[in-house]
Amino acid sequence: MKYVECLRCGRLSPRWSVVGNIVMCIFKFIVGVITGSKGLIADSLHSVADAISSLFVLVALKYSGKPKDKERPFGYGKVEYISTIFASLFIFLCAVTVLIDALESIKRGANRVPGSGAIFATLLSLGFSWIMYRSNSCAGTQLNSPAMLADAAESKADSLTSMAVLLGLIGTKMGFRSADNVAAIVVAVFIFHIGAEMFLSGVHGLIDVSIDPEAIEKIKKICLNVNGVEGVKSIRSRRMGQKSQVNIDIEVLQSKTVLETHEITKRLKTSVANNVEGIDNIFVRTIPIQKVTLFRGN
Repeated sequence: MKYVECLRCGRLSPRWSVVGNIVMCIFKFIVGVITGSKGLIADSLHSVADAISSLFVLVALKYSGKPKDKERPFGYGKVEYISTIFASLFIFLCAVTVLIDALESIKRGANRVPGSGAIFATLLSLGFSWIMYRSNSCAGTQLNSPAMLADAAESKADSLTSMAVLLGLIGTKMGFRSADNVAAIVVAVFIFHIGAEMFLSGVHGLIDVSIDPEAIEKIKKICLNVNGVEGVKSIRSRRMGQKSQVNIDIEVLQSKTVLETHEITKRLKTSVANNVEGIDNIFVRTIPIQKVTLFRGN
């Protein structure tokens, strides 16, 4: 995390997302009904998905930040992945609703040209979605929060769908009467896509996906620089929401006493924790060797 302000931003950004998306949903739906824009109504349903996603993020951040206890020795970090999966299911439902309505409208030949107010509402929605994307993306990256990054991705998708709606509205003004319904279908496809990405992200987190290879290599170099570590046999890791767990097997000389070995592992844990962000649990297993190996590491 680069700045202390990131913590404050991380707390406020999801709240603004919830409030803002609810307001934008109501606003776009009313304007869509008045102007007759199927695309804008579809975009309002997308904002419903945004609001629900942000609510899940708020709940996830509250519970994932709870301290460890006897029943949950590794913490509550995986709540974020569960919330991401539930949010993706709501998004899929919104996508199906939008797609069916747009296809039925095209089948019936209901190609009403929306009023000009729909363009203004879409531009306003576009600006809001992009601001929320930048805010959640920055905070989620700095805090290493999968739930906030999923919410940021949803805001980005909302800005892209608003752009599709805008192009559809412009198309109707140019004489392409079905362009608004086509834009609604494009919105549905975008919603499906972002929902699939969120679902896979949540599933990967629940099945203990590893941290980045670059971080693994960095941890290995840190370990080899610790006095008393003769080699690194293996490094295993798994993500636990905003934090990660690392299991490290190191080689130490068999001549070392129990106290000396303990001090080596203590220095190693401190060095890794101070130099690698997002590491919460560090487990070290020592493997005694008779002499210094010729090549350190694997």
